[in-house]
Amino acid sequence: MRHKIVPESLAERLALWIGKVPLPLVDTIFPLVKARSLMAAERLGVFEALREEPLPPAVLASRLSLDEGSLRLLLRVLSASGYLVERGGRWQLAPVARRTVIRGGTLESFGYLRFNYAQWGFLEHLEELLRTGRGLDIHGSMKDIQDWENYQRAMLEMARSHAPILARHVPVRPGASLLVDLAGSHGLLGAAICRRHPPLRSRVLELPVALEPARRLAHEERIDDVVEHAPGDLRRDELGSGTDVILLANILHHLSPEENLDLLRRARRALVPGGTLAIWDIERRPEGAPAELGRDASALFFRLTSASRCFSAADFREWLSATGFAPARSFRSPVAPLHLLIHASRSD
Repeated sequence: MRHKIVPESLAERLALWIGKVPLPLVDTIFPLVKARSLMAAERLGVFEALREEPLPPAVLASRLSLDEGSLRLLLRVLSASGYLVERGGRWQLAPVARRTVIRGGTLESFGYLRFNYAQWGFLEHLEELLRTGRGLDIHGSMKDIQDWENYQRAMLEMARSHAPILARHVPVRPGASLLVDLAGSHGLLGAAICRRHPPLRSRVLELPVALEPARRLAHEERIDDVVEHAPGDLRRDELGSGTDVILLANILHHLSPEENLDLLRRARRALVPGGTLAIWDIERRPEGAPAELGRDASALFFRLTSASRCFSAADFREWLSATGFAPARSFRSPVAPLHLLIHASRSD
């Protein structure tokens, strides 16, 4: 998936066709303003203020204590972006906004907009990464509880569309009772597997700083009846014993190959014979495959934020074989085209 430049008038179409458009200008300033406008509108309450009724700019500005002239410009940007509609001097939410940027929407994404302020700051380090190869460690450096809550809410919003895939395709033995969701944050992905396979229950191991917001989100999502949270550090802690399923969802791209091998060895020790280890992660295409903006931008972003990268199906299979797992099986879903599910059982 990628953005593309779409002309909105005959003159723009002609200028693009004859090669007179300075594409770097269009590719940088307009997406920048659009992204920040969405973030500001969410943070300042514009979308929620329009939930119940259309409002004229003067009323909206008064209710939110905003500058009316500047607000009018923001509303037009959001309209051009497809999030607002103007009728008779009043502004209202477009259908896509009702689905995505207000609480309770079917594709609720306001948490991601909030976390994007932190991501905005992460990208300030891109040039340093390219000069030195040294990325950030966002999980080690985030100390503010609100940052963690925004981060975990953003991950929860993305997980909602992935949870049914994992619930259906992660194999679970009859009678299994314990799933360990490593660094599983809110716990939704593990909870979805548990709901499909009672009496299975999930234990989320999370960094201590992340526990409070994670538990709050699990309660809000109404999954805390099958999910419990416990402190743990997947980089060094033993993972217990007697576990039926271990879930590594969107985790391995934060770790180095050596760390991933070590983690898989500890995961195998924690599993019962025949237990399942499931990996759900963005898949890196083989060398020589055509570039894809969504996949390759994600890989660069993880290199920046965790000093790691995305890995291929061959990488996962090699690690699972090297750490004593049975031959792995994989599944790809059109609903999550960047992701790969690969799972294997502990063989003794």
